[in-house]
Amino acid sequence: MPARLLAFVAAIAMVVGAVAVRNRLDAREERATTVLRLVCATELGPACEAMAEDEAAGRLEVTTEAAAVTTGRLMSAEDGAAAARALDGWLVTAPWPAIVAEGRGRAGLEPLVSPGPVLARSPVVLAVWPERASVLARHCRIPAVGWRCLGDNAGRSWTEIGGQPTWGPVKPGHVEVATATGLTVVGGATAGYFGRSDLARADLDDDGYRDWLTRLERSSRSGSPSPFEAMLLTGRAAFDAVGTVEAEAGPLLARSVRAEKPELIYPAPVATADVVLGTVRGRRSQLVAEVVAGNAGRKALAAGGWRVEGQPPAPGVRRTPPLPGASGLPSPGVLEALRQAVQEITR
Repeated sequence: MPARLLAFVAAIAMVVGAVAVRNRLDAREERATTVLRLVCATELGPACEAMAEDEAAGRLEVTTEAAAVTTGRLMSAEDGAAAARALDGWLVTAPWPAIVAEGRGRAGLEPLVSPGPVLARSPVVLAVWPERASVLARHCRIPAVGWRCLGDNAGRSWTEIGGQPTWGPVKPGHVEVATATGLTVVGGATAGYFGRSDLARADLDDDGYRDWLTRLERSSRSGSPSPFEAMLLTGRAAFDAVGTVEAEAGPLLARSVRAEKPELIYPAPVATADVVLGTVRGRRSQLVAEVVAGNAGRKALAAGGWRVEGQPPAPGVRRTPPLPGASGLPSPGVLEALRQAVQEITR
């Protein structure tokens, strides 16, 4: 009897093993023969291209565009559903899929895209030339430059606050708010102004904040696709301080051959850009999620300068400061209102 039972168990194990092997082969074949369409925010384009080049990812077709461009298509009452059908995954920072869902919800439309878990993170940083950081900090009577201090003095002559006449006006910069990084930076700056992230839309109408935001944005030079790269290439003539994320600034600083480099400041409270994958219903979205959340995606994001748990950091990416449990940004609805406010100010 025991012998028969053992033989039966062995037979079952062989069947189960054969089925498991077959399923793995079927999944591998499915991934190798299915063209998966991944739309990526501009800042994540290099990581997406690296995933596409990874043989384990299968056939990945990558489109790179500004986050606001994808958002505009998906929020359209007429074309949103067709835009969702044209993608299998949208790799972007966390507020954007929620902005789409909230906007469509207000219009009585289905959300279309659901955000997945956070895949990678990067803190917001201020890159400032060291001697100018010292002048700003001394003038504002703080240990290190923060957003409130920078916005209060943006556009003013450096001579008014203790700097050199040859420095001209205080020149901040950040990429446009139509991009994932731009909205994260301005969201982090706004949280820095108020000292908290639990903001309502009404907070954006505060007179003191509105004056501060107007000064910051009208003094900012946002025409460059990468103000931080322009800062490194052209020096102090271009920018005195640039807001960006560590994923961009850290690796570029590590590769720079400049003798003197801007320093990276992590303004308090720390805010982060959190990468998520927005998906639609269906098997193709499941396959994209397996790629992006799998080894190919994790390696590509880490190599691109993002902090990915369990992956070694890219050169120039620090393990400190520790990241907060949440992004430290205002809610998606407030961020969308902020984006519109900035566009009105800079129009």
